[in-house]
Amino acid sequence: MYLNGAILPGSPAIAVISIVWFNKGEFINQSWSHITLARMVGWKAIGPAVHSPAAENIAYEHSGKNQFAVTDTGEIQYVTPGSITIPENAWHRGCLIAPVTSA
Repeated sequence: MYLNGAILPGSPAIAVISIVWFNKGEFINQSWSHITLARMVGWKAIGPAVHSPAAENIAYEHSGKNQFAVTDTGEIQYVTPGSITIPENAWHRGCLIAPVTSA
């Protein structure tokens, strides 16, 4: 996984995070369940975030539906709206933009 980002100062501060994740093994993700990928250290989200759809090399019928999300505790998650099988070595790319405060 590759995470890159910045905290833009302001009131509130804004976190801008780029995510590239390659999963190593096939797995099934249940509808609306999440996979925690990382956690922002020293920061937590304080309001609604912009969750862009993930660009992925998975089955066409599932493309454009899955997304990265950030929680109010700073967890960066991968979320699917339906139960789907994610194949081995799939790549997932996306970004998050969220208002944050220091934790």
